Amino acid sequence: MTPPPRASHGRRTCQGKGIKMKPLHFLMMALAILAGPSHAAIQVAGTRIVFDGNQKEQTVRLTNTGDRPVLTQIWLDAGEEQADGTVQAGAQATPFIVNPPVARINSDKAQVVRIFKTAEVAALPQTQESVFWLNVLEVPAKATPAANAEPEAEDNRLNIALRTRLKLFYRPAGVKGDTVTAAEAMAWRVRKDGDDYVVTCANRSPIHISFASLVLKQGEKRSDVPGGLAKPNADETFRFVGAAAGAAGPLTLELNYITELGAFVPVSVPLTVGG
Repeated sequence: MTPPPRASHGRRTCQGKGIKMKPLHFLMMALAILAGPSHAAIQVAGTRIVFDGNQKEQTVRLTNTGDRPVLTQIWLDAGEEQADGTVQAGAQATPFIVNPPVARINSDKAQVVRIFKTAEVAALPQTQESVFWLNVLEVPAKATPAANAEPEAEDNRLNIALRTRLKLFYRPAGVKGDTVTAAEAMAWRVRKDGDDYVVTCANRSPIHISFASLVLKQGEKRSDVPGGLAKPNADETFRFVGAAAGAAGPLTLELNYITELGAFVPVSVPLTVGG
């Protein structure tokens, strides 16, 4: 199976395969794609996985909400960028086994995927979480052409493969805490760098903290970054480009962090430059 392109942000990516397209056909296909984006048929229960180190396995439920069977390929990676810009199944070793790695899911049916830890988890840090990515690649079954379809219609068909990515946090047995407690304990500071504001958060917990969005407000001006991840026992920096240019008044950072259950929790943090 040809691997999909790597996705730096977001949960879904797509790949199209087409051959022998005439210019007009290609233009019509491009317009069709722009007018109606593809939607994933496979729905993954939850938005993240927290693997409890006290347990031997975790499960994820995949449901086909489409009207055709879908072939899915499931694998884990460590989030490392590859030289060719792709994410290939099995290219990055992880201390987990996914079963099944490939599954056909019929319409309105579900498949439970089991993730087992191996002895190699002992090599992971035991005092804080580690993060991995679960990939679910779906390839729809080829549609049957209509009886009156033109002969070249099959050649001009574009197949879309969609990939969903979810974070998997491995939380060792000795690690205590939760996202809410960790997020509330974070310390924030801001400095001015030319026309930019650079905001840093200090996460002194053993838990990863995911942000859905961060918005910096000063008077009538607002700047945002799409989100991010604060690693355990580390500082994470967010640069708001151009936010300091011509701005005046008190600074406020408004953010949403994400709990283990996928809930967004809004927080407002007053900031002082150099404070």
